[in-house]
Amino acid sequence: MIFGSTFVLPHRIDRSVPVFCSKGCVMTQDVLLDYLRKYVASPKILSLDQLSVSERQVLPECWIDIISSEASKRPKVALSYWAKYRGELEQVLEYLDSNLISVDLVHHAYGFCLLYGIRSADGSRVLYYEGRNPNSKQFNPVVLDVWESLPNKLKEFYDHLHNGWYYLASGSMGLSPVEDFFFLDDEEWGIVDELGKLPVSLKDTLAVYTNGMGGYLCLELKGSESDCLLWWSSKPPKLNLDFWAVADAWTAMGFEG
Repeated sequence: MIFGSTFVLPHRIDRSVPVFCSKGCVMTQDVLLDYLRKYVASPKILSLDQLSVSERQVLPECWIDIISSEASKRPKVALSYWAKYRGELEQVLEYLDSNLISVDLVHHAYGFCLLYGIRSADGSRVLYYEGRNPNSKQFNPVVLDVWESLPNKLKEFYDHLHNGWYYLASGSMGLSPVEDFFFLDDEEWGIVDELGKLPVSLKDTLAVYTNGMGGYLCLELKGSESDCLLWWSSKPPKLNLDFWAVADAWTAMGFEG
């Protein structure tokens, strides 16, 4: 049904009217929809008054607050809900404070999402990041079995703000939706033969973030605790890392466009 726009859209917009997304950047809603169709099926850009009562009930309260705000005020309202993660995503939030242009409600084949329009580091274009609805997560049973073992702040983000948040065009450079989580032993890795004795248990190591270039931010689950590592498809893993420090740095790197 819908997919968010990165521009400032009044309710019942005339689709022929230009929508200003950043300095030097002008798009119509039709152009934005054409962009979205490259990556998702049947995208729609919505306002709250276009939703039924049952559809509104599916959305988190914080989303309602964000989308019910004037378009120009949505970035500030959205960031107020991100603020509780500033300690974990310091670089990301510092960048968004100055470069988040717009937040829009969208719907497409994967359900309701918020689409964030973010000015690239060189200011030449707008990058679109998608955050899926935390109320509509579809867990793989094996992921659900270990959900409580994940770090509390990570679960909080997924349960209350977004089911993943990533660069739309690649589906990477951000936290993956839970539907895309996988244990490393689900895949075949050529690097395994080169490593010899494995330094981690592949069947207990959950990939939750990809950089889109063969790198995965993972959690090796050990009962109620977990260890963070970077797993690569073509080189040895890096162990004993700070999960949020890596997630923050990699995501901020993506804003370079």
